Amino acid sequence: MPTTTSQDHDAGLSEMLATEQYIRDRLEPRPADPHFLVLADLIQALRAFETSAPIRILDYGCGGSPYRVLFPNSDFVRADFTPGRGLDFLLPADSALPATIAPFDLVLSTQVLEHVPKPANYVAECFRVLKPGGRLLLTTHGLFEDHGCPYDFTRWTADGLQLLLREAGFRVLQTQKLTCGPRAISLLLNVIIPQMRAPKVSPFGFALWLLRSLWRLSPGWLNRSASRFFSAYGVLDAATPHTHTYIAILIHAERPSAEA
Repeated sequence: MPTTTSQDHDAGLSEMLATEQYIRDRLEPRPADPHFLVLADLIQALRAFETSAPIRILDYGCGGSPYRVLFPNSDFVRADFTPGRGLDFLLPADSALPATIAPFDLVLSTQVLEHVPKPANYVAECFRVLKPGGRLLLTTHGLFEDHGCPYDFTRWTADGLQLLLREAGFRVLQTQKLTCGPRAISLLLNVIIPQMRAPKVSPFGFALWLLRSLWRLSPGWLNRSASRFFSAYGVLDAATPHTHTYIAILIHAERPSAEA
């Protein structure tokens, strides 16, 4: 039997992240996708930063760069930890970028930080390669299932992520929690429903069987219901009361200018 090497795995991962399906799911998520709610909230939050300005951007841990379309006139530089087509830089495990790299107006980091073995190194590099006054736009997970890509190391709270960035020298401009409260629980249920089983002879087991049957007949029904009834819990300022359960976090931060 042939042996799968780590290089084969990395190549397969890079190809998967670059497929049209993967990119479409992030730009136009559909209710039948179990992760629809967080993907829909993520693209909504990121669209607030869409710009046609000719800025220089680093997509740091880029994968297939699904959000590149939000910056159509940018000088868009791509760096990742696994080899792939169209990369400008292949990153080592410590996240180091070339010492002489030209500075950036924006570092874009979407759902990367949880996969980085040394987050402090990664955030320090974000700070180093930005121009004074340059911005960091970073999203990562709060409460979410393990999803190795190829590894999954860390989960964050909004306070913990802000602390990490401030310790690196950043000034935090905005923090948002994504897919909160009942919307978060709906997402987790959508992922877990297929695993919820008990003997059907019990009332609880029969109720679970009905729930799984409905989910199989219409995989998007829970997502559509959450979108209708819990739309207010999609993208919230981190200071909003009673948002203690959230799937993802967005932070917009700045490298202070020399004069600040």
